[in-house]
Amino acid sequence: MPTRRLLIIGFSNVATRSGFSDPTIDRLRAETPDVTVLRVGLGAQQPHVIPPYLRLAAAKLGPFSHVLFEVNASAFALHPLTTPARGRELLLDMALVAQDIGADPAFFLHHRRWTSPVHHDFNAQTREFCKEFRIPLLDMAEGWLAEVGADVVAGLLRDDVHTTYEGGEVMADRVTPFLKRCLDQAAWFHAVSLPKPIWRRGLLDTDAIQHDHPMERHDCMDLPLHYMRLENTGAVLRFGQEYHAQALVHLFHRAGGHINLRLDPSGHSLQVSTVDPFSYAPRIGTVAFDFYRGLHLREITISPTVEAPEIKLLKGEPERPLRSYIGPLLTLEPATPS
Repeated sequence: MPTRRLLIIGFSNVATRSGFSDPTIDRLRAETPDVTVLRVGLGAQQPHVIPPYLRLAAAKLGPFSHVLFEVNASAFALHPLTTPARGRELLLDMALVAQDIGADPAFFLHHRRWTSPVHHDFNAQTREFCKEFRIPLLDMAEGWLAEVGADVVAGLLRDDVHTTYEGGEVMADRVTPFLKRCLDQAAWFHAVSLPKPIWRRGLLDTDAIQHDHPMERHDCMDLPLHYMRLENTGAVLRFGQEYHAQALVHLFHRAGGHINLRLDPSGHSLQVSTVDPFSYAPRIGTVAFDFYRGLHLREITISPTVEAPEIKLLKGEPERPLRSYIGPLLTLEPATPS
């Protein structure tokens, strides 16, 4: 049998210890010892970051024969600029990256109790997308709710989207056999014909950015990432050429604060917080340029980090000295070059 290597990629539900990924990985390793399973939990992000980070994970940790996407419980559905066209763009780019790296994809819809208006039903669109291209999908969002009832689901959540440890085990009971079926299927996705999106989402790694600052490694689950450490200083990031940039990655953490970005040659200026109430658990953040539609940039000037006294951690105390961690530039390239 060909080598089977599975990557589970998603956001905080993949990263948290009370989520489905730990017990799922334990079950798969016990029941299918010939399968290698890794995970990359990126924190509370938009799915725009998934294509470039999947490429990065494949380059650093791959190859992978299978990938499970847990991306739908993000805030993407809440943004007023979200549209069906943008949702399909993202899904196509994710599927194309899976194809590019030689992995068969599957999707897992995680339940989220929405407390703000949903501008676009990304779950429904994902169901339709998976049906169109015959991609396996496990619905533990609306499908699970309809099956077991709202009271049962509420009892397995510790907030609007994260499970208790018991909830993580219950989800793993469903996810594990689903993934075993995916792993047992002969490789198939390489033969699927996919339309091209308008944009492909890429990444300019920190090693390729001109700067003069120390680097520090932070592991994002199984994925090692390097960040520029800015302590008591600002920085100028020079990219060597003009890029159509969709976002700048940074790290949320206990010693963060406010920074200002000047984006050249566009002239835009942005204030960014590198600390939030959840920064007791470090995780990636992104500064989105025009809701990930992107700006043309040649360099970014970053101010020194200053206090953010209005932001209170939910657990523990802030750290000193203040500092910021800056990661790669996320880019957009035309899917069909002109």
